[in-house]
Amino acid sequence: MNLVTGSATVAYYGLYIYHPIGGYPHVVLPPSTIESNVFAAGPHYWSARFVCQTYGGHPSLSMSLQLCSRGVSVKASWELSVIDPRCRSLLPTKLYGTPPLYFEESVNMSWDLDYVFLSDQCFWYVDGDSGRLVLLITVTVFPDDDDPETTTIGKQIDDVPPSDMLDQFGEIFETREGADVTFSVDGELFPAHKIVLAMRSRVFKAQLYGEMKESVAGAAQPIEISAMTADTFRALLRYIYTDASPASSIVDQQDEEEDGSHGNTTKVWELLTAADRYSVERLKLICERILCKRIDVDNVADTLGLADRHHCGTLKDACIDFMTTSSRMDQVKKTQGFLQLKHSHPLLLVEVLEKSSKF
Repeated sequence: MNLVTGSATVAYYGLYIYHPIGGYPHVVLPPSTIESNVFAAGPHYWSARFVCQTYGGHPSLSMSLQLCSRGVSVKASWELSVIDPRCRSLLPTKLYGTPPLYFEESVNMSWDLDYVFLSDQCFWYVDGDSGRLVLLITVTVFPDDDDPETTTIGKQIDDVPPSDMLDQFGEIFETREGADVTFSVDGELFPAHKIVLAMRSRVFKAQLYGEMKESVAGAAQPIEISAMTADTFRALLRYIYTDASPASSIVDQQDEEEDGSHGNTTKVWELLTAADRYSVERLKLICERILCKRIDVDNVADTLGLADRHHCGTLKDACIDFMTTSSRMDQVKKTQGFLQLKHSHPLLLVEVLEKSSKF
């Protein structure tokens, strides 16, 4: 059996050791949500999220794992370990694991973790100076078979026709039938459906139904969207409804490889910013992946600043790698983007300095 593995690390900050009187010391995790970078296990891409929160005074911890690759069903298992953030002599300790499961695109599978067990096990792995704890998530991909003992969560029957749900959502996006909210962007009106936006974006959900509801205009008045172009908002809405990247904003990967076109990089920047603003994570990852392929001498500094502002770890690493390995760094240092980055984000260049002696 040929198994393929992939892994990613996530770091918690702000942890501290609690020493109760007459009891054993243990780790206290502050309420937070931590996401891993997208990582590969075999030909497939994955992302993990950890949520620590408190209900009724009792802390709880959960982990979700999502298959980011499109149009596939993958048999895989996962393990969660804690590793030494200071690279001392402590070996990784396995905390949790699962048997093989079937994962499908956009099915966000989650598990409740034993907070007390993790708190006890992680005691020796917390960096006391920074309050940092590093977790390692490892995914193992199995070859697909008909093993009856495998847990087949969400496995589809072969003779079921493909879903036409996205086509139907695309139709109501075009016709705006039943729209119950209107947005005004750069002088253009965009009718939309509250429930669709809320399902796809937790920011829209809070704005239209939750804590931010009172701060927006009533149903009879358009909701003003500032600092965004109409084309970008239209592309964002189209993706929310159809899960498809509009050709006017993003060049298809195959087309990009065939004709060498980089399309309009500025539009991709704007769409990434919009996706981050409204927490449309998969669209953000699509934009991030495209921008990684479009890095050049003229835009690497601007792209590095963009990646840092919007917490795009993969894009940020790609920019730093380009800057530390490129033979044209003298040209990079002359660009306006580099000069602006040097004055506005000097600490960001420290990360480049740590990997290179070119500056």
